Amino acid sequence: MKLIKKLFGFFWDKSLLIFAIIGGLNTVVSMVGSFLLRNYAGWGLFAATATMYAVCSVASFYFNRKYSFKSKAPLGQSIFRFTVVVTVCFLLSYGLNHLAMPWMRANWFPNINELWYSAIQIVGIQVVFTLLNYVGQRLWAFKE
Repeated sequence: MKLIKKLFGFFWDKSLLIFAIIGGLNTVVSMVGSFLLRNYAGWGLFAATATMYAVCSVASFYFNRKYSFKSKAPLGQSIFRFTVVVTVCFLLSYGLNHLAMPWMRANWFPNINELWYSAIQIVGIQVVFTLLNYVGQRLWAFKE
């Protein structure tokens, strides 16, 4: 019970709310951009999502450093750590998606069209990324 209380206390604070607002805006921009690049510009899933994550990460760094975590850590250290966290989280979420989605498609929705499948892939990557990213930023990227 103590562990559950501790986990709840870790996740349920003001930084999570601000992170969620910033992340929500970034998510909309990233997902729309990824979807457009993938389905209308003909980019591959990795290129489309990686590009949009990189673009949105610039705003995310600034706003999360200043408002979510109110970090006073040295700027260079924060940039390096943030970059590592975002990169690792993206690669993990993309990799897990790449492993899970073909199985899910074959077993749960074999007749889904490509447009919907692409949208589900992008949402799946985003969900896993967001969860891992919050933990990484809070525990390491913006620590002083």
